[in-house]
Amino acid sequence: MPSNSKLAFAWLFITLVFIGALGYQLTVRNQSPIETNILALLPENRQDPIAQEAFDQVANSMSDKVIFLIGGQDKQVLLAASEQLSTELATVGLFSKVTGRISQNVQQAWGELYFPKRFQLLTPEQQARLQHTPELQNQQVLQALYNPFSGVTGNELRSDPFLLFRDFLSQLTKQSGNFQLTDGFLTTDYQGKDYILITADLSDSAYSLSLQRQLPALTTLENSIRQQYNVDVLHTGVIFYAAHGTESAKSEISTIGLGSLLGVIVLLLAVYRSPLPIALALLSISCGLLSAFVLTVAIFGKVHLFSLVFGASLIGVSIDYAFHFLTDRLAAGKTWNAQQGLQHIFAAITLGLITSLIGYLGMLIAPFPGLQQLSLFSAIGLTAAYATVVCWYPILARKPSQQRNALPFMHTMTAWLNLWQKPVIRVAFPSIIFIVALMGMYHADYNDDIRQLQALPSDLKQQEATIKSITGVSSSQQMLLVKAADEQDLLNQLQQVTQQLDTYQQQGALGGYQSISQYLPSEKTQRDNFALVKQLYQQQGDALTQQLKLNAPVAFEQTFTPLTIDDFLASPVADPLRFMWLGKLQGMQSAIIMLSDVHQPKIIQQFATQHLNISYLNKADEVSLLFGEYRVRVTELLIGATLAIWALLTWRYGMKKGILLILPPVIAGCVGIAVTTITGVPLNLFNLLALILILGIGIDYTLFFAEQDHAIDDNAEGNSESVSTQSTFLAISLSAATTLLSFGLLALSATQAIHSFGITVLTGIIVAWLLAPLSMSVQSMSVHDKQTNNTRHNEANE
Repeated sequence: MPSNSKLAFAWLFITLVFIGALGYQLTVRNQSPIETNILALLPENRQDPIAQEAFDQVANSMSDKVIFLIGGQDKQVLLAASEQLSTELATVGLFSKVTGRISQNVQQAWGELYFPKRFQLLTPEQQARLQHTPELQNQQVLQALYNPFSGVTGNELRSDPFLLFRDFLSQLTKQSGNFQLTDGFLTTDYQGKDYILITADLSDSAYSLSLQRQLPALTTLENSIRQQYNVDVLHTGVIFYAAHGTESAKSEISTIGLGSLLGVIVLLLAVYRSPLPIALALLSISCGLLSAFVLTVAIFGKVHLFSLVFGASLIGVSIDYAFHFLTDRLAAGKTWNAQQGLQHIFAAITLGLITSLIGYLGMLIAPFPGLQQLSLFSAIGLTAAYATVVCWYPILARKPSQQRNALPFMHTMTAWLNLWQKPVIRVAFPSIIFIVALMGMYHADYNDDIRQLQALPSDLKQQEATIKSITGVSSSQQMLLVKAADEQDLLNQLQQVTQQLDTYQQQGALGGYQSISQYLPSEKTQRDNFALVKQLYQQQGDALTQQLKLNAPVAFEQTFTPLTIDDFLASPVADPLRFMWLGKLQGMQSAIIMLSDVHQPKIIQQFATQHLNISYLNKADEVSLLFGEYRVRVTELLIGATLAIWALLTWRYGMKKGILLILPPVIAGCVGIAVTTITGVPLNLFNLLALILILGIGIDYTLFFAEQDHAIDDNAEGNSESVSTQSTFLAISLSAATTLLSFGLLALSATQAIHSFGITVLTGIIVAWLLAPLSMSVQSMSVHDKQTNNTRHNEANE
C-alpha cells in the first residue's frame, strides 16, 4: 500500500459523507435545493431595512399574480369563452383563487363599505366646489336629473339629495383602470376589440419548480379556448418569466456541462487511448461537482440555477491537475512510478490551486448572493478535484500506461516551442498582441444594468406590453415607501405625497400612480369633508328643496363615524390593493405608492430625499448602481490579486522570472476585454470577474513551464526521465482545451451578462495558452532541444 493510504482513506470517508448529504438534500428535505428566484441573486437594501422588507413583501405579492385577457369582436362569444376559461383555470392546479365573473357580494361590497360613510367622502373637485361655490352643486343635481342617461332614481335622491356619492364612486372606478362591469365581468375595448379581464393567484411561489412544471397544461387550455371560440388569449405574470429562466438555465447547464464532458472524453480518448484516464478524469469531475453542490447547499440553503450555469463550467477546470498527472504517466511509459510522478507535479499543482483560488474567492467581495455562491462553488469544486488527484491517483494509477514511441502532437508542440527560442518572437509577439489589445480597450464601454442577468423572451415582453396598453395597468416595481408613527399620520402623509404626484403627472414626469389614500381618506380629511357636506345642506338645502319641489325638506341629520383602515382592509374592495398597506415594519407604520411610467426618475428621487420618511424604491436601478460600484472594487481587487501573485512568483523564481510569468495572463486579460468590446458587447462586472479567472487559470500555464526550469536546475544533464517539457506542454494544452470547452461555451448563453463573460474568458484563455512558453528561459529551451534530438535519435536507432 502506498504511503499516502491514510490520505486516501480520509478523502474516501469525506466523499462518502458528501454522498450521504446529497441524498438527504435531494430526498429527505421538504424543499428543493435548487433556487430559481432571480430576486435571490440581488443584495439587500444597504441603507434602509424597512425598504428591503417593503420591497420583499410587494415583490412576493406581485409575483403571485397572473393576468389573463380574452379579446374578440363578438361580445356573447367573448363572455362564453371567459366563463369557460375562468372555470377551467380553477382545475389546472396552478391557482388558489381565480377571479373571472365578479359575484354579487363583491359588487355590493363597494356600496356596503362606502355608502354608510357617503357624507364624509368627496372627490378633490367636490371639495373645491363646496369650499368656494357650493351653489354650483345644485346645478350639478339639476343637470343629472334632466339627463335621460344619468340613471338617477328616487331612492338615490332621497338618500343623497346632492348626488355627491355617485361622483365619488365614479372617481374610484377611473382609478381602478380602463374597465367597466358587463354581465359580471370587467370589460374594456381596445383598437376595435372587446377584452375581458381574468385574474388569478398562484397556489405557490412563482419560482416553485413544481408549479412551473404545470404550465404546459395551462398552455393547452389557452390553445383550446382560442380554437374553440376564435378569440385572443393573452397572459402575463412573473411565473412565465421564471419558467423561461429556469428552462434557459437548464438548457445552458446541459449544453455547457454535457458539451464540456463530451469534449473531455473525446480529448482523453484521442490522447491516452485507454479507459483508465477517462475513469480517473470523470472521478475528479464527479468529486468536484459533488463536493461543491453539497457544501454550497449546506452554507447557503440552496444553489441558484444561475450559479449552476457557471458551476457547470467547473468540469473543464477541475481536471487540469489530472491532466498533468496522467500526461506524466503517459510520458514515463514503463518507468512510471506513481509516487514520484505525484512528487514531480505536486509543487506546480499546489501553486496552481492557490493562484486559482485567489481568482475564484476574489468574487466573494461582491454583495450578490449568486456571485458568492459561484465563487464558493468553484473554489470547493477545484479543491476537491485537487484532493482527488493527490489522494487517490497514486493508488488508482500505479500501473504504467501502454508504451508509446512519442507523445501525441509532439512535432507540433516542438515546432511551437522552438519558435519561442528566437528573441524576436519572445519580444515582438507579446508586444504586438498587447498593443493591439490596448487599442481595443480604448473603446471599452460599460453597462451595469442588472436586467442583463435575465434574458426576457420577446413573446412574453410583447404580451406584457399589449396588456399594459389595454388595461392601463403597469407591472413596474418602481414605488415610493412612506412611513409614519401611526396609521392616521401615515394616511395624512400618503395624501400629501399624492398631491405632489398629481403635479408631477401634469408635468409629464410621471405617467400614473396608485395609492391607498385614493380609496381611503385620512380621518382628518373625512372630518373636513363631513363639515363641508353639513355646511352644504345647511346653506343650500332649502334651495334644492324648492328647485326639485320635494315633499320633505333636505336636512342633515348624520353623525360622524370614521371609515378606518381596518374597515377598508376587511372589505373585498381592498383585495387588489391590500398589498400596498404594509402595516408596522421596524416599529413604523408603512405603505407604498406604486408608480407607473416614470419618465423623469431623478425628480421623484429628489422629492423622496427631501423627506425623511419617504424612500424611492427601484430595485433594478439600486442594484445596477451597486454593479457599478463593485465593478470599481473588483478592478482594485484584480490589481491587488495580480500584485499578490507576482510577489509570490518573485519570491519563488526571482523578479525577472516573476515578470515573465505574470505577463501572459495579464496580456490575455487585456485581449479578452478588447475582443469583447470589438464584438459590440458592453462590459460589466462579469467581464472583470472573467479577468480574475483568466489570471487564476492562465497563471497555471506559466507555472508549469516555470517548474521545468527548476527541474532543469536540479538535473543539469537534462535527463528526460525527470524533465519532460513535451508532457508539460501537452497537459497545459489539454487544460486550455477543456477550459475553452467549459467557460467558452458560456458565450452561447442567451443572457447577455453570461454571454459577454464567456467571450472574455474564451479569448483570454487562448492568448494565455499561446503566450505561456514566454515563461520558459532560453536555457530550458536548449535542454528541451537536447531532449527532442535524443528522442529522435533513439527512434531512428530503433
